[in-house]
Amino acid sequence: MAQQPTWRGHRAPVEDAVGPTTLATPRRPRWALVLAIVLGLVIVAGCAALTSRLLRHEPATLPQILRGTCLLSTDLAQGLSSLHDLDAVGCSKAHDAEVFALQRMGTDEDLGAVSDRCLTAAQDLGVDSDQLKARRLEVRPLALTDSAPTVGDAVACFVRHKSGSQLRGAVFTLGSDQ
Repeated sequence: MAQQPTWRGHRAPVEDAVGPTTLATPRRPRWALVLAIVLGLVIVAGCAALTSRLLRHEPATLPQILRGTCLLSTDLAQGLSSLHDLDAVGCSKAHDAEVFALQRMGTDEDLGAVSDRCLTAAQDLGVDSDQLKARRLEVRPLALTDSAPTVGDAVACFVRHKSGSQLRGAVFTLGSDQ
């Protein structure tokens, strides 16, 4: 090694054929950078998938609905036009609605027309509109399909409290105190 020259009392750095003798900062491996990018993308994709799942509303799975089926659904209780939860329960338990008739969508009919037929079906069962009003009940149609109802689709006629409070016992039997 060559003798180091001094300059104003300090030794000057010596250069070899390879380069200066100063300490170089260590370089991080490229794989660590690639790994960090991949990990970041996985986290972003996971958050996006979770958010998408939380925001997407799956259509309600319809239980078997027959005349006399009592339904439990916060969506029905709130009077919403779309359902995300629906379950059939025994009418002896607290429930949000009671199915009292089944109809089929006719030609050139909408749910409003079926609703009128539901009210007629309630009257045929001995409960007229004055009795429904006195008991703060209302009759509504429920299309038993995951899409917009069309001709021939089944529609359940149900009764519920206008306030959304739960029913106890069957409405369409004698002795019901709803």
